[in-house]
Amino acid sequence: MRRLFLRFYLFILLVLLAIGWSVERLWEQSQSPELPGWVELLGQSLAYQLTTPDLSAEQVAAQLNLPLQSLPAQSIAWSEAEQQALERGQLVPLFSDNQVYFYQTQQDQLLQFGPVQVEAPVHNTYLFTLLFFLLLGVALAGWLWPVARDIERLQRQLHQFGQGMQLPDPPLPDSSLLAPIARSVRQMASQIIRLMSLQREMTHAVSHELRTPLARLKFALELQPLADSEKQAMQQDLAELDQLVDEMLDYARLEAQTVRLTFEEVDLVELLENLLEKLAPLPGAPILLQRPARLRWTCDGHYLERALQNLLLNAKRYAHSQVMLTVQQHGNRLQLVVEDDGPGIPPDQREAILQPFVRVDQSRSRDKGGFGLGLAIVSRIVGWHQGRLSIDDSLLGGARFSLSLPAEPAGSKKKPRPE
Repeated sequence: MRRLFLRFYLFILLVLLAIGWSVERLWEQSQSPELPGWVELLGQSLAYQLTTPDLSAEQVAAQLNLPLQSLPAQSIAWSEAEQQALERGQLVPLFSDNQVYFYQTQQDQLLQFGPVQVEAPVHNTYLFTLLFFLLLGVALAGWLWPVARDIERLQRQLHQFGQGMQLPDPPLPDSSLLAPIARSVRQMASQIIRLMSLQREMTHAVSHELRTPLARLKFALELQPLADSEKQAMQQDLAELDQLVDEMLDYARLEAQTVRLTFEEVDLVELLENLLEKLAPLPGAPILLQRPARLRWTCDGHYLERALQNLLLNAKRYAHSQVMLTVQQHGNRLQLVVEDDGPGIPPDQREAILQPFVRVDQSRSRDKGGFGLGLAIVSRIVGWHQGRLSIDDSLLGGARFSLSLPAEPAGSKKKPRPE
């Protein structure tokens, strides 16, 4: 940032100096005296009458209504050409502050006739002011355009990294003012990718390594002569561990498939009816569906169904008697809402439960199943679709999960529809 500030400061300083000097030179050149014709005629008339022997300088000045003043001969510093003209007895005009004076030497005296007021064109000042700011604007645009272009390019790279965990490529050139920032972003992205890769590898390794001892424990438990109540409790614990391994592997697979979504036009009505038919035999509250008669949407049908399944299973688990799924289209966005009449989710925990392995401590705890990965998977799928997931209180009394999806995610590759 210091480099950017110094370069911008020096650029502004040099541009102001260069434009100011250039405009001043143009101004001085434009101020070359171009007097009205009547001033030149006045000078000619004054010079002619001063040559008349019967008229004195005072009489000539009185006839032309000009002030007359006698000055010391050396009171004005003349140029060489002007001095020679005065020595020949010629009339020499001198311009100062929109006024013109006429000078002539007589008997070692310098006669000053005037001043005569001359109006200068007023519009020149505004034109040169406009020219100054126009040149300054052009110079600033020429300096800021590459910076704005690199900022937009860096923004696209960050968006690309956020969508697919890919290194920003290609990097900005070294000549760019944002090159240090781009290198830091690339280094950060590389570190994040490395940590995510290690996390996925660890999750896979731990999950696979747990399967073998779990299988041995199940086999050993069947051989032990234990009471039915004790054996059932131990089998339930093993089943929970087995479910945890399955969910960890499932979440790791989803993490690894971030950029493998296939967007195509999906018949949502058919998808939702098939999903509710599949979930109907499972224990829990019944699901009521509110939908339009027909609705097609561009999305990844497989993962969208997975997200809705997780939300509905979660709602069935905690609802007292009712779960409602509402589907609506609002312009170019699709809204899917899952509500239940359960205990709800405290406002201070609604952001946290979207993270992996986070559960609500009281109303939605592990005694009803789940290891805190279902909602994390939903949040990940919604993010892939560039949508929004919000959690509120439902009018039914429980929790309300709202999914808002765009018509077609930016940058998505739509699969051709079969004929």
